[in-house]
Amino acid sequence: MTDIGNNPGFNPGPDAKLSEIVRAATPWSSKLRLSSGSTSEIIAAVFLVLLILVALFVNFIPGLVSPKLPYGDFSQLPDWSLNGLLGTDDIGRSIFSRVLYGARTSMTIVAISTTIALVAGLMLGLLAGYYRGYFERAVDLFANALAAMPSTLVVLAFVAVTGPSVVTIIVVLGIFDIGTYARVAKAGVISQSNRDYVLAARAMGATDGRILLREILPNLIPALTAVMPTLMAGLIITEGSLSFLGYGIPAPAPSWGGMIASSTDLLSRFPLLILGPVLAIVITVYAFNTIGDYLAQRLNNREREN
Repeated sequence: MTDIGNNPGFNPGPDAKLSEIVRAATPWSSKLRLSSGSTSEIIAAVFLVLLILVALFVNFIPGLVSPKLPYGDFSQLPDWSLNGLLGTDDIGRSIFSRVLYGARTSMTIVAISTTIALVAGLMLGLLAGYYRGYFERAVDLFANALAAMPSTLVVLAFVAVTGPSVVTIIVVLGIFDIGTYARVAKAGVISQSNRDYVLAARAMGATDGRILLREILPNLIPALTAVMPTLMAGLIITEGSLSFLGYGIPAPAPSWGGMIASSTDLLSRFPLLILGPVLAIVITVYAFNTIGDYLAQRLNNREREN
């Protein structure tokens, strides 16, 4: 979830290219990219694949201790064993184990929130871009309202009222990204609606549902795929911020932001305690943004060729 991913001033015309739509939806991603070489993109892709595998199979890593139980004495220095690679926290839990289990927490929240936002935003965008009129204005109003809200503060207020839980965080984060996906989908539909293949399908008597799902939707996938990694990076940051402020994943379940928050009192004497979760957040966000930039560039190059 990210405020800057929603651009209330963006209103593409029927001739807008999908690459322009993606750049308008995520204007900040290219500013966060550290390099553009193919090596960084490969490294980012490999890291994300490994992160997903860790999130799926962390329970099956041999010798990895529970992230909720003490492993040894408090130490910010590594002891060169699997569980001691990043030391232990103030109650003796393995920081390395908690970072890996925190990856599962973050990736689960990101995956489900993104699914909610993508499905809802895609449905709204398809209908708004195809039928226009009152429905388009209603969707634009909804997207503009989400863009105008200070999303982090709203999420904090909502979680404070309902109580922190995984379900609450997933639903609220998903809602705030619906507007961006709806804008991208709507703009894509508008740009595709008068193409020859759509006009030919209409002339052959194809129903609106078939035109939207079989003709237009496949051509929106590149734009949606390009914008998705950048929005997922925003979700990582927001979830970490919520956990850092005490409104995220309830303890003792591990989360990267919660690990940083629990170490703040000891930070002046033991600065290495936050090394693991900080690096996890920074590298993950960088990897998502790098992949997003790569996909956006591929989309831009494809449209130039066409």
